[in-house]
Amino acid sequence: MNDGLSAVAAGEGPPLVVLPGLGRGADLSVRVPRPAAWSTSALATGFGRRVHLVHRPVRPPPGMTIADLAGWHATALAGRFGEPVDVMGTSGGGITALQLALDHPGTVRRLVLCVAASRGDEQGLRELLRMVELEREGRSAARIGSRLVAHGALRLLVLTAFGLSRGRPREPGEAALVEAVQGWDVTGRLGEIGVPTLVVGGTRDRLVPPGLVRATASGVPGARLLLLPGRSHATALFDPRMKPAIEAFLAEPAA
Repeated sequence: MNDGLSAVAAGEGPPLVVLPGLGRGADLSVRVPRPAAWSTSALATGFGRRVHLVHRPVRPPPGMTIADLAGWHATALAGRFGEPVDVMGTSGGGITALQLALDHPGTVRRLVLCVAASRGDEQGLRELLRMVELEREGRSAARIGSRLVAHGALRLLVLTAFGLSRGRPREPGEAALVEAVQGWDVTGRLGEIGVPTLVVGGTRDRLVPPGLVRATASGVPGARLLLLPGRSHATALFDPRMKPAIEAFLAEPAA
């Protein structure tokens, strides 16, 4: 990998590599965004782990694929740790983590997929791409973006947040990830996963609907499923049931 893409939160116990979804400020060698620092530190404290937050490259080459992205991560993780590590991916980071486990099984010890599946919803992915295109043109993508990740009162907050960022296009790495996931589908390869896996999703997720979450958990041999009723792409990540379930899963002794 390039661009200095790792940030670490101290903690006891074995390392946990976290691959986040879309978000600005991916170049962690320049500055770790405050929300990323808070969330990473919270994970390190809660899980008793040394958490390594790893972002995608800030300036990827044209035509980047999810397989390319997973390959860069595999090279970095093998060089850093020299042995399989626990990997938790969220949304686009979960997609990368799944591809990593498929293409480079020697890098992953346990796999946690949060609001991610072996493919995305076609309509949701088209809307996500349209959101990036509008932002690139300096136009508001608030309605599309907020509808994709939230519902109810939270959508109003997300709508406001999108409005405040109007005219600010995504980082090249973010846009490249959105483009790469269009048509991405590894459903037929799920049986190749040979590590303990936990799949977490929400029943009101428009990008990764519950049917895709269930299908992914069913396709991975021995995988666990945590489907959170009433949760969207964003709210599933803050459900109080999610963190204890992940903590318990990661704490289980190796088979």
